[in-house]
Amino acid sequence: MLAALPALAETRRVAIVVGNNAGSSGLQPLRYAESDAGKFARVMVELGDVSPDDVLLLQGRRVADLERAVTDARERVAMFKKVPDTRAVLLFYFSGHSDGEAIELGGENLPYARLKAMLLGTGADLRVAIVDACKSGAGFREKGGHPSDPFVIKLSDTLVASGEAFITSSAADESALESTEVMGSYFTHNFISGLRGGADTSGDRLVTLAEAYRFAYDRTVSATSVLPIGVQHPSYDYRLSGQGELVLASLVKPSATLVVPEGSERSLVTDVVRDQVIVELPPGPIREVALAPGQYGLRLMKGGQSFGGRVSLLDGARRVVRWDELSLQTSSVTVARKGGGEAAEAVVEAAEAKAAKPAVFSLGLGPSRDLSDLLIPGSSLGLSWVLRAGFEPSAGHGLTVSLLGQLPGMIGGRTIEAGGLNVGGVQARVGYRWAFDFGRLWLGAGPEAGGGVWFETGTLPDPQTQVLEQRTEAALSPVLAARVTARFKLVSIVSLCLDGDFAAGLLVVNGAVAFLPLPSATLGVAVEL
Repeated sequence: MLAALPALAETRRVAIVVGNNAGSSGLQPLRYAESDAGKFARVMVELGDVSPDDVLLLQGRRVADLERAVTDARERVAMFKKVPDTRAVLLFYFSGHSDGEAIELGGENLPYARLKAMLLGTGADLRVAIVDACKSGAGFREKGGHPSDPFVIKLSDTLVASGEAFITSSAADESALESTEVMGSYFTHNFISGLRGGADTSGDRLVTLAEAYRFAYDRTVSATSVLPIGVQHPSYDYRLSGQGELVLASLVKPSATLVVPEGSERSLVTDVVRDQVIVELPPGPIREVALAPGQYGLRLMKGGQSFGGRVSLLDGARRVVRWDELSLQTSSVTVARKGGGEAAEAVVEAAEAKAAKPAVFSLGLGPSRDLSDLLIPGSSLGLSWVLRAGFEPSAGHGLTVSLLGQLPGMIGGRTIEAGGLNVGGVQARVGYRWAFDFGRLWLGAGPEAGGGVWFETGTLPDPQTQVLEQRTEAALSPVLAARVTARFKLVSIVSLCLDGDFAAGLLVVNGAVAFLPLPSATLGVAVEL
């Protein structure tokens, strides 16, 4: 006997994400509206079950572009619904200027009523709109609107539900604030921090709309209550039918996980490549955030002091940070209203700093192949001292600079003379380094290129008379090198540094071109500047 099993309904999501730094004439351009939109789009793809092909990201665009994006979303929703029992969710996000009646896109206005009608016209079963702008609380609020019971559309479920939810970053008469410290608006910064794990108060590794809003509300009010510009209160209006709660982000299988040290009173995580603060965690039991693989800077506050450092996250890795990996720092913060106007900026002094030291200076000494035995056929193998000085990023991938000086035929205080010739030199090289962070141990590797000046000292033939005489000559040479570096942190900003490389150059000696393989190894110290 066979019984037909009910088909599981599928939920498909499409996101329209809009950011515009420019507003109507007379308003100062925003700093971070467009980058905030990029952050929101990334978290939707990484954790929000939105396919990259279904994210419509508009940065610095006009009203006509938004209208085309809404039309595109409507077509996608229609395509989704061709599959039986498929539910469609539309996520709309805007960051930019607003006068309370309309959002502003590069000097053009789109009234909230028209925007709401456009979203309704997509045919999505559920529409969630998040607006981060001044006076945005006045735009979507309707008379009689009220919060409804908890509601859910899971990332893949069988629920039948419909409706709309509107979240705004500020009340009807308030400014929305952005900060240079978090490199974005307070509300979006806190909302995304919640989606990446900060709002998972239930511990089920699912962040619901209610959890994300409550986290963003509490953190935004707390952060802005101490500012001279004034406190900012996010608001909401839900009109939903169904049961349960809407899940916005899943932390079940993140690409990578970062765990901050226990006891931090506030933790900021920066995407090093994009130079964006993307997560903030308040004090409490939640210490994990879901991130994509990459390089991240950390700034943690504890006991009135700020500590910073950098880490690398590999795909699928869970990286636990320790306090001894971080160093003490200081800084200041600039806060500005999104709407500009009088008292548009205020500076808040704080005992906080950059997420990490910007660069490392290293100095080392070690053996290298003696140049003279390379130039005189039949000479015995010799070694010489090489002194290395280098500059490079404190962590993560980046540019490197190396300066090397090689003493002519000297090791252990003994002079090596091969055929009456001693050769020394100086190299200057620049390159790129890929880095791998394993806590106190750090590894880096990459190529370098530059030039060298080689000094030949000894009994050399005169070019005209060919009579042997004591002379010193100099020659230029291009240099290519492959370099490997290992650092082990000893204390705070000081590390033990081991460098090894194989450099190769070309040198003209007595009219002949000589290939110079120049392997070397140095041991020294590295200091974060």
